[in-house]
Amino acid sequence: GVSMPERTCVGCRGKAEQADLVRIVVVDGRFAVDARRRLGGRGAYLHPGCVARARKTRAVQRALRGGAGEPAQLAEVLEALEAPEQARSLGQNGT
Repeated sequence: GVSMPERTCVGCRGKAEQADLVRIVVVDGRFAVDARRRLGGRGAYLHPGCVARARKTRAVQRALRGGAGEPAQLAEVLEALEAPEQARSLGQNGT
């Protein structure tokens, strides 16, 4: 089959297929989860399980060069990702 593009998780620095990672982007100065990978701009990729680590190390802000987004608002986005039911629904490949 077609191989998925690989991306590096900003939390653990491990490589993974794009489908296994959550993409976070900055849109109009707000951080957002790009669940369908359709949003343009700079994205930071994370394993759902690396969200807590990325929050501690501010890896997402670094990956997005600050992105002009509000750190508090990013924290909300990441907290939502850490909720297990969110992670499950994001983990499906929407096929």
